[in-house]
Amino acid sequence: MPRNQNTAAQRAREAQRKAGGKYTALLREAATDGPPKAFPFRSLLAECSTLPEVHVDWGYNDPEDDDSFPGPVMFESALLGGPVPCGTVLALAGALSGLELRGDVHVESNDPLGEAIVSCAGRRFRLVLNQDLLYELCQGSGCPRQPIDDFFIPYCAGHLPECPAEKLIDMASNWGIDRRDAFEERPGDAQAGPEGDHLVRAAVTQGAFTKVAVALVSHCFTDSDLIDEVHGWGEEAMTVRHGIERERLRLTTVANKEGSRIRQSVDASCIACGSPLTRGLDVWAVPPQFCSAACAPPRPPRWESLPDPWAAKTGLIV
Repeated sequence: MPRNQNTAAQRAREAQRKAGGKYTALLREAATDGPPKAFPFRSLLAECSTLPEVHVDWGYNDPEDDDSFPGPVMFESALLGGPVPCGTVLALAGALSGLELRGDVHVESNDPLGEAIVSCAGRRFRLVLNQDLLYELCQGSGCPRQPIDDFFIPYCAGHLPECPAEKLIDMASNWGIDRRDAFEERPGDAQAGPEGDHLVRAAVTQGAFTKVAVALVSHCFTDSDLIDEVHGWGEEAMTVRHGIERERLRLTTVANKEGSRIRQSVDASCIACGSPLTRGLDVWAVPPQFCSAACAPPRPPRWESLPDPWAAKTGLIV
């Protein structure tokens, strides 16, 4: 970057020298036409690792007071148009370590010395620009909320039901694998947890509960045909079998409650034809806001190739 490039921070400091005023306010004004909207991730990391530390006047630092908070270590970024904490950029590098420095950072919004919302490789982040903090955000467009899980379920509870059923099933499978690893020492106690409940509720709105539930349970636990081979014929195998049935029942209860809530929210009338909604609809076949498969949206082309449900074995009825 040319040494004489007119960054927002340089313009703000120049304005402060000439006319006075608070640096942070001047910086926000100067940043309106400054930094680019997209840049290589490696360029931001290069700035962080090569540029010198800059001092930011926070308005409350007292150099003579040993207890005064000095603020984070900052560098002046031409890409983000002002001072940026090194710790925030390093946290972003850790979150995106799988990219191996590839990919572009896209800036959605930027409030110098406040926060910047950026996206990279399909993930969204809130960069805190006055502390060493980074938060991953829901992948819903413009959503300011944090996801249910940063890595496996990258949507908030509000946007998760908008995901296609295939994506819900993929997330359920990956989350189930993570849960199985987490309960490796106690395989019979494995469960999908609150995060899995969010996936189930989202699936119910699309009539996809059974396939999402089978993805969760089958990946949380050892395949039922391999239990004896993996866990032996003793108490552990029995505990795993009990855990599978317990989790199936628990997820079914969550689905039942969500189906009832949705029906009540639409005054127990089909949102397509207005016919009364009754209990007893199979949550796999029909979303609870519709009276029949004829009123529900068509299934995606790949639907029949997705995992087979176990409704025929367990009678999962809402």
